[in-house]
Amino acid sequence: MTTETEDRLLGLTLLSLLAAIGGELLGIASLVTVGVTGFFLALAGLFAIMTVTLVVGLRRLSGPDMYDPVLADRAPLSTRRGDR
Repeated sequence: MTTETEDRLLGLTLLSLLAAIGGELLGIASLVTVGVTGFFLALAGLFAIMTVTLVVGLRRLSGPDMYDPVLADRAPLSTRRGDR
């Protein structure tokens, strides 16, 4: 699952790579410089966002192993009024 920020950074990475290739083909050194710099900055940002997304996703995991078994046995399983 990707976030909108990851999608945008991936697009920026590809656009920067295309700009660098286009600058190389056209012989424009400044466009190559901007393209390569933008590519590496976008790639670094993409890796940072992916790491943060992974850490946040792992922190939000909730499974049966995370609950105290004694308290889980006392909690009612049904939300109907008559079963409480």
